[in-house]
Amino acid sequence: MTESQEPTSRVWTIPNIISMLRIVLIVAFAVLLARRADGWAIIALVAAGVSDFFDGFLARRWNQVTTLGRVLDPAADRLLTLAVVIGLGLRGIIPWWLVGLLLARDVVVGVALLIGRRRGVGTPQVTFIGKAATFGLYWFLPLSYLAYGHSDTWHAIGIWGGAASAAAYWCAGLGYVRDVARRSRAA
Repeated sequence: MTESQEPTSRVWTIPNIISMLRIVLIVAFAVLLARRADGWAIIALVAAGVSDFFDGFLARRWNQVTTLGRVLDPAADRLLTLAVVIGLGLRGIIPWWLVGLLLARDVVVGVALLIGRRRGVGTPQVTFIGKAATFGLYWFLPLSYLAYGHSDTWHAIGIWGGAASAAAYWCAGLGYVRDVARRSRAA
């Protein structure tokens, strides 16, 4: 199934189950991070990140792209971003300006999606830059987490790589806003 084809209404597919498990892993990560069980937290974070690749890959490969999956996958991505960003901010691992930058983007996109939904416009397709930005955040924020208190150089690389990924994240988000606005006008 290609991205342009209609998704199915199936719920219990392997890719959807992987997305659901990713949400459980995100909650586990947040709890472990708050309890300062850093080794287990990073394992949960890595597992959640790896599952993000597999659910979409398997959905396309096995022709199991679903309406639920198109909601679960980006919702899990946003939930993971929130858990990591707020958790690392609260622990003092990443600066609050980066937390604010990332959260503000999600608020802007969220508002656009709500407006679009009110006008009968569906969720935009995930773009390459959006996936690349998420991938960068998945690498650089955990790098800052792992390096914190151990290597100032690697921690700084994690922070500035996270900032660069945040810029790409904003570019993707503004693209989603433009897409929703365009389709809202057309509807």
